[in-house]
Amino acid sequence: MKTKKLLFVSVLAVFLSVIATAQDCGLYSMSKGMVLGYQSLDGKGKINGSSRITCLDVSKAGSAYVYKVKSEYFDAKDKSQPSREYEMRCEDGKFYMNMQGLLDPKSMESFKDMEITVKSTDMMYPSKLSPGETLPDANITVGAATGGISLMNMVINIKNRKVVGTESVTVPAGTFDCYKITYDMETKMIFTTNMAMVEYVNMGVGSIKSETYDKKGKLSASNVLTEVKK
Repeated sequence: MKTKKLLFVSVLAVFLSVIATAQDCGLYSMSKGMVLGYQSLDGKGKINGSSRITCLDVSKAGSAYVYKVKSEYFDAKDKSQPSREYEMRCEDGKFYMNMQGLLDPKSMESFKDMEITVKSTDMMYPSKLSPGETLPDANITVGAATGGISLMNMVINIKNRKVVGTESVTVPAGTFDCYKITYDMETKMIFTTNMAMVEYVNMGVGSIKSETYDKKGKLSASNVLTEVKK
């Protein structure tokens, strides 16, 4: 079984789409009931699925705002796939994306009777972005065991995150002024795979478009915003 099919549907379709936006975090703005819809495409532009992110609740925990979100997934035939709920937060003007948003609920169901351990460092977005800025790394480690015997261990490292410029980006949901961010994604399990990632984020909305490239620099997938409901 291929690594990227084992624990997540698509890094672009899930991970970047759930960079939901957060209240009082400058670049981001999310409220209860807000919906973001995305379409996933292969390298040739063929639709292979979609996702919808809904903010279920906003609460206060100390100095942080906590956002409970629900991610729903649909295949190329618009058939519903297992959904996932998790939390993200805004604290001290910084938005923290829960790295567990990477995990594909459908794949994780196969480990429901096993002992699962998850350790992660959230992906952080500051309240303001500037071309030339370097952003912190992020990572997640997932282990599965039974009877104390380890069956699987996967590590995903997000590194070399850089704001490389600004661009106007047109997607089905409209045209947006965006910051362009690039980074590398390294996945380690049975073997190591590397992908180059590009994402375009807009103030007030969040992720507008994202792209993933293979080691040869060929576009292999993309994810585009199709709807915004506030």
